[in-house]
Amino acid sequence: MIRTRNVYSRAATCLAIVMLASACAWQPPTSDLAVPSRPAADSAARFASPRAPFAAPDDDPFHAQATPAELAATAPGTVLRYRRIAAQAYYFFDVNARAWQIAYRTADGDGTPQVNVATILVPDHPRPRLLSYQVAYDALTRRCAPSYEVLSGSMVEHMLMNKALQRGWIVVVPDYEGPETQFLAGRNSAHGVLDAIRATRAFLPDAWVNTDTPVALWGYSGGAFASLWAAEIAANYAPEIPLVGVAAGGPPADLAGSAEAVDGGLFAGMYFAAVVGLSRAYDAIDTDRLLNEAGRKMFADVGDSCIGQELAWVKDPVLSGYAFDDMQDYTTVDNLLAVPAVKKVIADNQLGQQGFAAPLFYYHAFFDQVTPRDDAKTLAGTYCAAGVPAVRFDYALGEHISAALTQASSAVDYLADRFDGQPPPNDCEALLPYADPAP
Repeated sequence: MIRTRNVYSRAATCLAIVMLASACAWQPPTSDLAVPSRPAADSAARFASPRAPFAAPDDDPFHAQATPAELAATAPGTVLRYRRIAAQAYYFFDVNARAWQIAYRTADGDGTPQVNVATILVPDHPRPRLLSYQVAYDALTRRCAPSYEVLSGSMVEHMLMNKALQRGWIVVVPDYEGPETQFLAGRNSAHGVLDAIRATRAFLPDAWVNTDTPVALWGYSGGAFASLWAAEIAANYAPEIPLVGVAAGGPPADLAGSAEAVDGGLFAGMYFAAVVGLSRAYDAIDTDRLLNEAGRKMFADVGDSCIGQELAWVKDPVLSGYAFDDMQDYTTVDNLLAVPAVKKVIADNQLGQQGFAAPLFYYHAFFDQVTPRDDAKTLAGTYCAAGVPAVRFDYALGEHISAALTQASSAVDYLADRFDGQPPPNDCEALLPYADPAP
């Protein structure tokens, strides 16, 4: 077990060192602007800029839920409150942008209104480009929410966002898992993403973002899952958003396939975390009946954890003694994935249920430990069959962690071409034979 933890810790440390080295060369913005003057800002409650030591989201009034009556009276994407922040990276460095946080009205997967928080990053000389970046915070506690990590300087993906900020793109980073941190609940995450885009467009001045400003989505792993879910429902849920491109790396292409791939292996804790996250979104997952005594202890332990967020000083289910464990040892059934209620939840959250109008860059590590490479190619082909106009699919040499870095520049280049109206590359002719016949 010690050897397992060292392997994963070294990988996470190397990732942090690479990003930290990049951060050292950054310079803070040379200019500052007041809070944008827009009706959204005029009607929303202005909060003071937070100061260290920062209150965790559960104790921060900025993250508080509005009353059901207040939420029912507001439209999705309405800005309820805002504040200026000093965004931090790795405790020591500034994120190269001016930053605000907004609390906005959205809804969970059942359509029940709720309040989410998003962070808006604006570079010194913004261009008319809006990128929604979905962090792979894979969390079961809001202490790993992007809005909190960008305050405390513990977010490991700021270097990836900086690639967009350096091009003058405005970036919005939503806490898309919502106030209950419903990890891998697809529709809940998609609502959080799309309503954050709506709220950003309402909050920022027309000189920076208006209704014609092209929008792109980008995320890796859990962030790719949220991005793809948002793309799939955008035409029905938020048709006014001009989505021009999606970059998604290493998503769980098939939830059951990923669960089977990690069960009993190094990343088994991801399976346990997924059960906790989805049970928060679906009462149909009767954990009291499905988990044995060891499983109930695991459920409580994992329920306050995050995957790969070591800088947040929060328990990691991969590093907390669950590596190489089998789910069967924690359940009252032989195969949790065969339980009808669980199968339905998996089906409800499966990617590839419908296509979308924006072109897609889909990249996946060839030696990915979380999602089998064949599942990834099947999902790419399924998107082609479902009507995505162009899919660029690329295997990255490496494994799940390293591919987040090695393909980041390619993802930004791809989205830059989409923002500029360039024709997208298309691998669908080669991918269609791999499509799931029944998406």
